[in-house]
Amino acid sequence: MGGLHGNKGAIVVRFMVDDTSLCFINCHLAAGQSQANARHNDIKEIMETPIFQPEIDPTVRMDSFTGGGDGSMILDHELCLLNGDLNYRIDTMSRDTVVHAVKAGNLAKLLDRDQLLVARRRNPAFKLRAFEEMPITFAPTYKYDVGTDTYDSSEKKRSPAWCDRLLHRGSGRIQQLDYRRHEVHVSDHRPVTGRFKFTVKSISPRERILAWADCQQQFEAFRQKEGQEEKLNYLMNLIGYDQATSQQLIQDKDARKLQRSPSRHVE
Repeated sequence: MGGLHGNKGAIVVRFMVDDTSLCFINCHLAAGQSQANARHNDIKEIMETPIFQPEIDPTVRMDSFTGGGDGSMILDHELCLLNGDLNYRIDTMSRDTVVHAVKAGNLAKLLDRDQLLVARRRNPAFKLRAFEEMPITFAPTYKYDVGTDTYDSSEKKRSPAWCDRLLHRGSGRIQQLDYRRHEVHVSDHRPVTGRFKFTVKSISPRERILAWADCQQQFEAFRQKEGQEEKLNYLMNLIGYDQATSQQLIQDKDARKLQRSPSRHVE
């Protein structure tokens, strides 16, 4: 941006559909073949930085966000879609080897060295490990001579790579229908798109009240049962009463006074 501002970072937007939170992240990460760790750190900072105002309503937090989150961070949201120029490259291969593999249709060989896939596979602390990506079936999207189908022929001769990516996170509630690139020649990148089917939830206030009342009733019944069993255990095993006497004492309004009197031991 005119040399005055950095052009790397993320734009994040979120909204609610019924009682489901959705978050969309568009990223432009650090460039350069050797800068994989810088890209990892970019992702870490994006994911760990509080972005939104926290939700103060505990009911909304419980209904719409995950992991006990308050909605201030990306991973608090139930459904997330991340895309952009992530700038991940293909490691330990020469440019000519990569170009030859692309022409031969041997994408599997290249994907095995893709920095993003390797990090998601091997690095348990990598933040995008929680995301999924539909298998890639298209050629690397970067870097082309603008207006052509020729990979970079400039003096730098950058090696082709899948810089442009789409990932999602949604605990089984996001179904990706396709993932493809488009032959648009106005840039040195080829754009990628995906189609998704999202499943959202809607909570009925009336059903919530009924469910809450049922939970309270079940808990009270459990508490009463456990309380009676503990009283019986105390009278029989610590005081020494037999079962019949212990049960009678529990029913007696003066059970507490009797329990405190070890002299009233029944043989």
